[in-house]
Order: sequence, then C-alpha cells, then structure tokens
Amino acid sequence: MYGLSGGAFEISGLSGLLMKDEEREMPLGNGFYEMLLMFFFWGFAGWLIECIDMRIEAGEFQNRGFLHMPFCPIYGVGMALGSVGLNDVKDSYLILFVFGVVFCSVVEYIVGGILEKLFHSKWWDYSHMRYNIKGRVCLRNAVLFGFGAIVVFRFVEPMVERAIVRIPPDMRVVITVAFGIAFCIDLVASARRAWAYRENQEGDELLLLFKAHR
Repeated sequence: MYGLSGGAFEISGLSGLLMKDEEREMPLGNGFYEMLLMFFFWGFAGWLIECIDMRIEAGEFQNRGFLHMPFCPIYGVGMALGSVGLNDVKDSYLILFVFGVVFCSVVEYIVGGILEKLFHSKWWDYSHMRYNIKGRVCLRNAVLFGFGAIVVFRFVEPMVERAIVRIPPDMRVVITVAFGIAFCIDLVASARRAWAYRENQEGDELLLLFKAHR
C-alpha cells in the first residue's frame, strides 16, 4: 500500500513538474488580454529601438512610426503572431533566424507599399543601402531581424510573458482597455494627418517623412 501511494506521489510530483515546465514555456496561454498586452509592450519596444537606430543612422531624434504616440504597431503585430506560431520551435535558432529574415521583411515590404499607395508618403527609405528592394526592405535589416528574432523569442519574450502573468487579471483588463481606447483614437488622428500629407503634395514623387541617414 505504501509503495502504491509512494508511486502515486512520485507520478503526481512528476506531473506537477511537467505542468510547471509547460507554464514556463507558454505562460500566457494565448489569452486575449494577455496577447493585447504583449502587442502594446512590443509596439513600444519597437518604437524605442527605431528611435535609437535612427539617432545613430540619421543623427537626430525621430518620433518613428505612423502614430503620434510612442508606438510602432508593426512590431506589436509581429511579436504577437510570432509568440503563437513559434512556441514549439523556440529552441531552434535556425528557424527563429529564418522567421526573422523572411517574415519581418515581407511584413515591412507590404506595410511600406500600403502606406505609399494610401498616403503617397514613405515612413522609411533604404534606397541608400546596398541590396534593397524599392527602398522598403534591405539585406542589412533583414539579417538584423533574423538575429533579433533569436534574441527576442528565445530569451526576452519568455520574461515578458512571465511579467504579464504576474499582473492581476482585473488590472490586465483595465490596462488593455485604456491602451486600446488611446490606440484607436491615435490611429484615427494619425490617418487624418497622413491623408493631409497626401492632399498637400504636388507632383508624383513620394514624400519622405523622416530623414533616412546623415
């Protein structure tokens, strides 16, 4: 009887350890509010990275991104999707690297093209860099995206997920709703501002909104 109970205890303990490992691997469980919080966090982190990069490249501070607020949605969307799609392959540096190169470059190219068509303006331009495609993507950034995906998804994102899980559920809802309302208002205002750029332009040349290099 003792052996059975001891075996059951060992199995229960092993199950608990496995459950803890699973929680460490994917603590958010793809919850709606948690994913939105991740979207907002990485949108801000992406904006900060862009500002630092352009401070080095262009030698000046730039409020990067489409919005007024310090937020780049393209980073938030990429991280939210990647956290779900890459959950089972985060140990593979090769897959993470390929994902960063291909996925981020494709998204950047498509978003850049949409903004150009809608508002006749460019929010970034890599024409001065070697191996670029229409100034929307370039080899240097693609490689940086690849290595960045390894660092972020393998090491940083799990810490971000654990930090979000520690926020009380009710507080997650409040933060998400507050940021969601601010984001929607800013999106409308930024779209109107971008449309004004289009209305005030003369000729067919695209308007470059930010200085691209020194």
